[in-house]
Amino acid sequence: MVADQLTSRLGDQQAGSYVDGKGDLVVNVTGTAAARQVKDAGLKARVVKFGIRPLNASKGTLDRLAGTKGTTGLAWGVDVISNAVVVSVPKNDNDAATNAFVKRARALGATVQIKRVPAAPRLVLGPGEAIYTGGSRCSVSAIGVKGGQEYVVTAGHCTNIGSTWTAAGGGTVGTRAASSFPGNDYGTIRKTGSVALSNANLTQVGRPAAGSQITKKGSTTGTTTGTIRGYGRTVNYQEGSVSDLIETTACVQPGDSGGSLQTGSTAVGITSGGTTGSCRSGFQSYFQPLDEALQSQGLTLKR
Repeated sequence: MVADQLTSRLGDQQAGSYVDGKGDLVVNVTGTAAARQVKDAGLKARVVKFGIRPLNASKGTLDRLAGTKGTTGLAWGVDVISNAVVVSVPKNDNDAATNAFVKRARALGATVQIKRVPAAPRLVLGPGEAIYTGGSRCSVSAIGVKGGQEYVVTAGHCTNIGSTWTAAGGGTVGTRAASSFPGNDYGTIRKTGSVALSNANLTQVGRPAAGSQITKKGSTTGTTTGTIRGYGRTVNYQEGSVSDLIETTACVQPGDSGGSLQTGSTAVGITSGGTTGSCRSGFQSYFQPLDEALQSQGLTLKR
């Protein structure tokens, strides 16, 4: 990708890239010389205050506090559009521990922005249909293969709760092969039954730029759309912290866990969690990158 090659050359003079409202790829830079390089490459340049190094440094400081008192229900990450590390704090969360953490985050300076959001993210899990274990329901993200063996890829907080999985109607899907949560949020189910598995129109795996339009598919809310806000989000669920998640504006609800984040024929992520309640404006949802999940298990996308 041209933007990736360019930002690699620019080093500390860049602060990420994103797709703007007009569909143009924009590269954040910290000076006019770097901006000229971007323009010479045929891309749009935006001069910002902070380069990627101080932003990553502030995020690293916050990440070392993940899972500590006062962080439950909070999420943060480098937001390339805001040119800051944005810390999302539920609007009704004003207890002493949270306020102390917010004060500590603000002390990092202008690289950090505090954003009050409608509610805390929570793992998306609930009763219903799609793939089942016991009395719980989750959704399928994608189908992976290794050595001719097929695997269902879903959320790790789903595979943590059951080893044997079935489809609607009771047909056997398979048994848990891997589960990684917290820290990550992916799991795989080894196909042992006769239920047919297909990736439909998904033919490749990728990571579209921040600002890209995406689609989420899950067994509760069906198909919802939105945009990618950014990558590398750290989310502090009650059940544990997960790092390097994708943040989007697409609505997810309980039962969508493990579902598919995609754009066109590109598979992007696995539904992890998000704001509960109605699919209102300002919705935040979080996804485990699919490429990491597949690579960790030596899988490739089924064609």
